[in-house]
Amino acid sequence: MSNPEEFAAALDAAEQSIDWKSLENIYCSDGGAGFFSEEAINATRTAGLLFASDLGEHLSPRGRSMYVGAGVAELAPLVFEATMLSRRVTVHGLPGLELEQLKGAMQAVSEVTQIDTPRVTSDPIRPAETGQVDHLWFVSVLTDPEAFPALHNRLYDRQGGPLQVSGGHPKAERARADTLVRLALGSLTTKAILTTSDEELPIFEAIGTDMGLRIVSPTVSRLTGIVGDPVRHHRVINDRTQK
Repeated sequence: MSNPEEFAAALDAAEQSIDWKSLENIYCSDGGAGFFSEEAINATRTAGLLFASDLGEHLSPRGRSMYVGAGVAELAPLVFEATMLSRRVTVHGLPGLELEQLKGAMQAVSEVTQIDTPRVTSDPIRPAETGQVDHLWFVSVLTDPEAFPALHNRLYDRQGGPLQVSGGHPKAERARADTLVRLALGSLTTKAILTTSDEELPIFEAIGTDMGLRIVSPTVSRLTGIVGDPVRHHRVINDRTQK
């Protein structure tokens, strides 16, 4: 495992590799000029470091994690898990500019450390290939207005309101979301940590119950750096294997 100085150097290398300006168009449909100002980047880093600190309390060294839909907001926890905890980490995301930037960031980390950096891929989740994980990071995925516009409106309670986004097919999106969540939960070890937003949690609870999984939620949440969603680190217990 690395020391705090090596973690700081690795995170700095990752952040320096990001073309923040090119990502502004992804986060803002109207062009987003100035979205990733220096202040915004610092706020994103601060939030990420707080999440990394949380994970240091919840996760064991040399375990395995899977991040679904991670982006630049997850740089700190990704680098922390790999450097400070020597964990094997896989990131699954949709093909596109942000995923490529994330790959570049992990390459930058590998150039300043001697660790196995997180694997970033657009491949589907295949538990048989990835292996069982004791930590699943699944944050602000089902609320993505591009990938799940109808579900975004429902989970944020924006249907019929001024912030509602257009498009989407509710039934098809819910079916796709259920499949994704089921695949992700199917990758977990008997006892694991699930990091997800309060908005997405009900979907995990419904599918988890069907799979014989019990989700134990903490009382304290933390806000994400970019979207501002409340996120918690839940314990997931497979009751079927406990009997």
